[in-house]
Formats: sequence, structure tokens, C-alpha cells
Amino acid sequence: MAAALGVSGPARADDDASVDTNRGCRPNPDITAGMRPTFRDEFGGRSLNEAKWSTVMDFPGRAGGHYHNTSYGSYALDENVVLKRGQLNLIANDEPVTGTDPVGEFDYSEGFISSHDKFFQRYGYWEICAKFPAGKGLWPAFWLVPQDRSWPPEIDVAEWFGSIEGMHSGLATGNWPDVRWDSHWSYGDTPTTGWHTYSVLWEPDRLVFFTDGSPTYEVTGEVVPDKEMYVILNSGTWAPDHRGGPPDETTIFPNAFEVDYVRVYQ
Repeated sequence: MAAALGVSGPARADDDASVDTNRGCRPNPDITAGMRPTFRDEFGGRSLNEAKWSTVMDFPGRAGGHYHNTSYGSYALDENVVLKRGQLNLIANDEPVTGTDPVGEFDYSEGFISSHDKFFQRYGYWEICAKFPAGKGLWPAFWLVPQDRSWPPEIDVAEWFGSIEGMHSGLATGNWPDVRWDSHWSYGDTPTTGWHTYSVLWEPDRLVFFTDGSPTYEVTGEVVPDKEMYVILNSGTWAPDHRGGPPDETTIFPNAFEVDYVRVYQ
């Protein structure tokens, strides 16, 4: 069941589904037919809707409330979460940060939002309309993790590695450190040159990933999670040397992971 849906109560500007940004993304009615909307944000307001989103990390493996782990080069700053012209902009920047949670020095900053404790559900259809930034070392993503603070599982709906122009979708399962990955990769700069929908249909024993309404990958069987999960969107930077390595002098900063909407159905 869905919880803390964030779709009722007093009207807010950022709940206005009539905002027309003309970005060309539309839900696929063949997928959502017979479903009911349980969560949405069209990002039409002037600031992040705190009834729906938090900017603090709360999942296993993080080093603090604003830093994931050593795979990342970026520290999450609230100022890097910007709403403008009916879209969410999660900014990545190369101005060094002195962090407090955790304490440390970080070469890059990112924008991070999470619906933990505010919206979570088991199964359903989860979709964003987004444009990804181009550049070496950039690592923005749309992913789902469990509300109960366990890990794995993790559902990566759209995870972009700018250094290799690779889009990853898939599922992590198992037990740390013996984690199993069921993954799909596609390559090319298409995610950075226009707006596209990225989504997952999550059913008992079945995950189907989509780009622009077309299925790209399927995972079936007992590995498919059956626990409530929530949304994370972030614009991190990659730190290790593999997968193309971290940003360099060719990477343009600041840049943004741009999101037109988030919509979830049950």
C-alpha cells in the first residue's frame, strides 16, 4: 500500500498538473490503463515541496546525511536543488565543499532529493520525464530503495554514466557483500540531447524497464523485491577510475540533471 501520498490537502503551486512545459513527455496509456495515480510532482512551484521530499540521505552504506560513499566525488547541498520554469534542476558543481555531515573536504557538489518517510509503496509504475547532463564523470540517477532502510535490493530505473555515455537500468539483490546485479546497458548521447521518459513497471516477480514507453529490459522470478520502496533523484559525480573515471577539465560545470515530473501509479 502507498503511504504519505502527498496528493491531498491544500493546493500548492507545485501540485499544479496544468503546467505546460511542452517537453514532449507523455505517460504511456497502455501501461497505466486501469491504474490510479498515487504520487506526482510536476515541479511547478518556486521551491521543493517538503511534504513530498527530503534532501537528507537515509539508507545503508551512506557516509553521512549528505554524502553517499567513496564511489562518489560529490557532497549534497540543498542549494543545488533548484526549481525553475516548471522543472527540477539537480545541479552538479565543481566548487569545493567543506562538509559537516559527514565532516570532510569534497571536490564536487550535487543535488539530492528523496521521498523516504514521505512516499513509498510496493509495486506499481514509476516514471520520470528527464534530460541528463553530458560530461565526463557525471553520475545522475533515478532509483528506488527500501523504506525499511535495508540494502539490497535497489532498483536503478535510469542511472547515467557520463564518462562512457552509458545508461544503466537494473536490479541489485542478495546480501552484502554478495550482491547480484541484473543489468541492462545502452550507449550513446541520446539521454543528453532531449527529453525522454524513463520508467519501471514493478509487479510480483516481474520488473519491466521502459524508455519512452518501449520496453528495454525485464527481470523475473523471486529476485524481484516485494517490500515498499521510495524514490531517489540525484546528480552525483563518479569517483573511481573505472567506468571512465571522475570529471576532468573537459567537464562543464555547473550542469544539471533536469526533471520535468515524477509520477507513480498503483
